[in-house]
Amino acid sequence: MSVNRWDDPERIDELDGERRVLGYTDEMMLVHYRLEEGAVGEPHSHDETTQASFVIEGSLDLTGEFSTTVEAGDSYIIPPGTEHGVRVLEPCKVIDAFSPPLKTYLPE
Repeated sequence: MSVNRWDDPERIDELDGERRVLGYTDEMMLVHYRLEEGAVGEPHSHDETTQASFVIEGSLDLTGEFSTTVEAGDSYIIPPGTEHGVRVLEPCKVIDAFSPPLKTYLPE
């Protein structure tokens, strides 16, 4: 077991907001996003990774193979190989879990 502190995450990346890798093991990764209105995550897919997401606040459009609007309190699961992206409608906070972890998000 490990405890990760908000002020000492595994990694922080600036984008149209912030991506904060909160913790990970060989099997799972937990990531917090703060996204600004108008931010776009281009459609992409993860070959081996399942992504589970929970919208803490705000709203965004899911794009790609399945398109819909999600709002605070909504969650969704994206299976491996499914093309997906986002367009942020209003400032958003989202928690994502990735299993297995995304190698590109591991600390440098």
